[in-house]
Amino acid sequence: MKILVVDDEASICNLIRMQLEMEGYEVLTAANGNEALQKWEEKPDVLILDVMLPDIDGYELLRLFRERDCDIPVLMLTAKSQMNDKLLGLQLGADDYVTKPFHYAELLLRVKNMTRRVQKKETIHHEVIRAGEFVICPKERKLNVNGVEIHLTYREFNLCQLFATNPQRVFMRDELLEKVWGFEYIGNTRAVDIMVQRLRKKLGSSGESIKTIYGVGYKLDC
Repeated sequence: MKILVVDDEASICNLIRMQLEMEGYEVLTAANGNEALQKWEEKPDVLILDVMLPDIDGYELLRLFRERDCDIPVLMLTAKSQMNDKLLGLQLGADDYVTKPFHYAELLLRVKNMTRRVQKKETIHHEVIRAGEFVICPKERKLNVNGVEIHLTYREFNLCQLFATNPQRVFMRDELLEKVWGFEYIGNTRAVDIMVQRLRKKLGSSGESIKTIYGVGYKLDC
C-alpha cells in the first residue's frame, strides 16, 4: 500500500512518514504542490494532503487529483479549526480531515480506515441494481443514468448504491454517516448534506429523485 504525504513542514512530514512506515506502508513525501504532482506518477493508493502549501493551494491540488482519480481516498491536514474550512474540503471531494495539532494514533486510525477500502474486494452484490433511471454495476463501480455514465467518488458511489438498493427507505443522517463513512465522523452531519448536494448536482435532473425528509434525512423516490 503506497501513501503520498504532502506537507511543507518537514518535521510533520517526516513524523507521519515514520509512523506509517512502522505500520508497513510504503510512503512517498512531497513538500509542495508541484512535487506532489510529480510523485503522482508513482501511483499512490492514498493521499494525505496539507491545505496550506507554498505554491499550489491544497484545495486546488485536491481538485487536480480528483480529476485524475475520482476514487482515491484523500485525508486533508489543516491548521484551520473553522468548520467552514473543513466543509470546503469535504465539498471538493476529500474523504476525511484532521486538524493540526493532531495525535498520531488518530491519524493512523483514519488512514487504516481508508486503506481498508482500497484492499477490500467486492464479494457480494455483483448483480446489476436498477432503481428508476439508475443502473448500478457494483463490481465495476459504475453508475449509468438514462444510458449516460456518471463518474462518482468512492463515497458518492456508496451513497448512491445504498439509496438504489433501498428505494423509498428513509435514512437518518447519523445512519448514513455510519453506513457510508464506516466510522463515527468527527464533526457533524453537515458532511452528509454536502455529499447529497454534490451527488444531486452530478445526477442533473435525476438528482431530484433524492428527496430530503426535513428533520430526519434522505430517501430515493423512484
